[in-house]
Amino acid sequence: MAGLAGGPSAVRFLALTERLREEREFQPTMSAERARRMAENADGAAYADAVSEYVAPGRDELREAARAVTAVTSGRG
Repeated sequence: MAGLAGGPSAVRFLALTERLREEREFQPTMSAERARRMAENADGAAYADAVSEYVAPGRDELREAARAVTAVTSGRG
């Protein structure tokens, strides 16, 4: 969640995890809904763009997108 302040790649990653249905309860005090609200507050436009971008792709394409976003957020991309 600290990464949300770092830019749009973190909110894109959250949108992607939602689309892949991989979201979990982050901590007992951090629900998926709260994480979503934080992403919208951090960069609502980037989050909305990512949500709409990830609607159509299939599971394999979403996995590739996850690899790309992970590379950017980890500093390897």
